[in-house]
Amino acid sequence: MSVSTRTGMVVDPALSEVRATRYKAKVESVSPKANRTAFEDADECFLGVSLENDSFDVPKLEGIVEWISRRFRRCTVLVGDSIHRLTLSATAALSPEPALARALELGREFIADRQPVFDLFSDRTDFTVVTCAEVRWWADHDGFHRRLRSQFAEDPVFRASVESFGRRYHSRGATDLDGQELAKRVAISSEYFLEEFAVFCCLRARGLSVMVYPGSFSSLAEVAEGAHPDAPRELRDLTVVSLQLKGR
Repeated sequence: MSVSTRTGMVVDPALSEVRATRYKAKVESVSPKANRTAFEDADECFLGVSLENDSFDVPKLEGIVEWISRRFRRCTVLVGDSIHRLTLSATAALSPEPALARALELGREFIADRQPVFDLFSDRTDFTVVTCAEVRWWADHDGFHRRLRSQFAEDPVFRASVESFGRRYHSRGATDLDGQELAKRVAISSEYFLEEFAVFCCLRARGLSVMVYPGSFSSLAEVAEGAHPDAPRELRDLTVVSLQLKGR
């Protein structure tokens, strides 16, 4: 059975959760700031998806996707599956192979479960899903990754920025972490960000200049603002749009 939405489209009953609680997305920040209004001139964007993150629950995702559908004709949905293995290694103490298997499984589940949300707005925007696991096989990925790891090792300012972001992430609500455990998690998070940045470079190299994400992305925002001039040009040329979600 299906139900009609406010737009007249037919929607799977699984989206009843969307109808019960709705969220509106609005711009919280844009990096670089000079692109605050110009980013909407682009025809397409990519949406970064973090797995097991409540910002991508069905009602919130609908708010994000609706916001995108009003501005862009095409959107690549980047599902962070393979990189999520690093989060699982840090927070769930999984060894590499089980962590990767679980991360890929979560990615498949996300794509299957959230497809109806993207279908809601398919008449306005063409949504295409790509996973980090797929991008890792692209010809230019390893080169970007090596360059970013080299910069992390040799550039103390860049390294401090990436580590600071990871430290803030793992310190939120985790008052019981000792110094050694926190340092371990920050090191894993740093590898996560470097691998993720390499994926972003690959997408930018293929013409996707606008990244949309529900939340802050301080290290990447700094790169976009020109604070790290030795970062790959593809990363420096990104416009990063951070969204804020409010219930309505």
